[in-house]
Amino acid sequence: MPGFARWLARTLTPAVAVPTLIALLFSSVIGLIVVDRLEQARQRAAQDAFARETGEVTLRIEERLKAYRQVLISARALFLASREVTRSEWRSYVEALQLPVDYPGIQGVGFAMHVDADQLIRHEERIRAEGFPDYRVSPPGPRSEYGAIVYIEPFDWRNQRAFGYDMLSEPVRREAMTRALQLGVPALSGKVRLVQETTIDPQPGVLLYVPVFRRGVDLGTPAQRERAFLGWVYSPFRMNDLIAGTLGNAGPRIRLRIYDGHDTKPEALLFDSHPDADDTAELSDRTLLELDSRVWTLAFDSTPRLAPSHAAGNRLETGSIVLICGLLVLLTLSLASARSRARELDRIGNSLRSSEARYSTLVNQSRDGIAALDADLHFSFLNPRLQRLLGHPEGNLIGTPFTALWPPGDPASRSRFLARLLRGEPATYEQTLLTADGSYLTAIVTDAPYLDKDGRLQSVILSVTDISERKASEERIHYLATHDSLTGLANRASFLDQMNTSLLMARRQHSRFALLYLDLDHFKEVNDSLGHAAGDALLIETARRMRQCLRASDLLARQGGDEFTALLHDMGGMNEALAVAEKIRRTINAPFILDGREALVSVSIGIALYPDHGTDLDSLTRRADAAMYRTKSIGRNGASGAVTRRNPP
Repeated sequence: MPGFARWLARTLTPAVAVPTLIALLFSSVIGLIVVDRLEQARQRAAQDAFARETGEVTLRIEERLKAYRQVLISARALFLASREVTRSEWRSYVEALQLPVDYPGIQGVGFAMHVDADQLIRHEERIRAEGFPDYRVSPPGPRSEYGAIVYIEPFDWRNQRAFGYDMLSEPVRREAMTRALQLGVPALSGKVRLVQETTIDPQPGVLLYVPVFRRGVDLGTPAQRERAFLGWVYSPFRMNDLIAGTLGNAGPRIRLRIYDGHDTKPEALLFDSHPDADDTAELSDRTLLELDSRVWTLAFDSTPRLAPSHAAGNRLETGSIVLICGLLVLLTLSLASARSRARELDRIGNSLRSSEARYSTLVNQSRDGIAALDADLHFSFLNPRLQRLLGHPEGNLIGTPFTALWPPGDPASRSRFLARLLRGEPATYEQTLLTADGSYLTAIVTDAPYLDKDGRLQSVILSVTDISERKASEERIHYLATHDSLTGLANRASFLDQMNTSLLMARRQHSRFALLYLDLDHFKEVNDSLGHAAGDALLIETARRMRQCLRASDLLARQGGDEFTALLHDMGGMNEALAVAEKIRRTINAPFILDGREALVSVSIGIALYPDHGTDLDSLTRRADAAMYRTKSIGRNGASGAVTRRNPP
């Protein structure tokens, strides 16, 4: 210290002290202003980052509920495709959904039947006859109507607690069920305690209802909907299980509370990701999420896990400002401070290298693929995640054009892509990419071009998010909604759509087509004597044989049970349609080998021609159905054409 004091006394001469003091005051004022501006910028950046994360969480919750709504709409299609959905068909459909794997949080998929008061005893006797001798609608007591749960899968111990429960007896459930019936759309309930809940890990619950109406009935008015009403397809959700996983990596940093409605009182709380946390938070956000005519309030708060990173940022920023001010003062003092300045510059270098290492770690450990392209749009960098997604060894794609991974045959798309990047316009889009093994990866790509001061493209940063599994799930749901789960044929709803299209084409082209209505003879005897498994095997083999008798342009569908329909395009007349029907009859008459035993069935066929027997879907269907019953009445095992009641146009 005495040596430093002597050095300082020698340095701070009157000629140096005044400008040094001015520099010190000036640098202090500037430093305070810069620190304040940096703190404001940090707070804005933190709030923006927090808003992005909460927006992603909100989107994941909304997408999850949309997917579950589609499951129920697909389940409703079973009732539209079949005269009667059996308990075994319902179980097969729900098992095919693979709920624990693809739809976490969904407690089950069920059907609640609407029962009038005067039908209650008959309803209970029918369910008991199905093998449930202890079945009764609960809670007991007279009511004007009931909404009794008759199907609920998986039929495990928890869901068995809900079997027979009258959901119309509880006001919150009743409000959502009534709303679904009156509007004819899916409806989400308010907060309830599920019948499946026990005293172990109780959770708030909600239910999603989709109304089911009798097929082929006009639903234009509320009165018509009530007359055609059958019940509700529904799913119960335990909120903690439903929301689990939607926070993703942000879970430790963000506290999410979900309230039923606009009210944020404790009694409206549906979910709390950090129930033990206090209510103080540096960052907060509120979002209203409307789901199937129901509003949820999503309250987001930052957790203390955010504080260390913020404090570190504050220390770094404040230290940088102090360093700059100190350098200004030291430069003003004398050249003798050069050694001290060098040490400070070295400290800055270490901080920058540490920041670069942290950035490199974030890029290399990201769950999204990240890449850099040069001015020619060739890869200059790929992080490990993108290399794994594309299946290429490290460094193998360096120097390869990004568009070389696109599917061939679309040069216009490549031209638009290049033109946009040359203009410096960023974009986010869905893109199919070719992987190393020849398969294709569906991804969301975000690109950010960088132009120099002269407007020339220098580089592009890419972010690639794999959405292949989500696309596959959407395709699987669409397949279940349009195909029969047993035979793989088109279901009734899909067949009606195709028939409407065929009607439009036939009117435009003045062509004929034939509608065949097919019903297996003696199927019930086979099903009763050999069992349901043998009956299912017979239906699968019947569908295969019928397909072999038709052309690729024809359409075969299962209506339900042992009934099928076929659409034969470009028919010359009834004789040509009868020839196809005879071909089907002969192939069905051949013996079936079911579990080592021989079974014989036949088929009764009714045929209606467009436009000879009708010019709309309803009349053609009725004529073909009547012709099929005429075939049955004269001995079965044959085909009959519809009776012509008017001259063709």
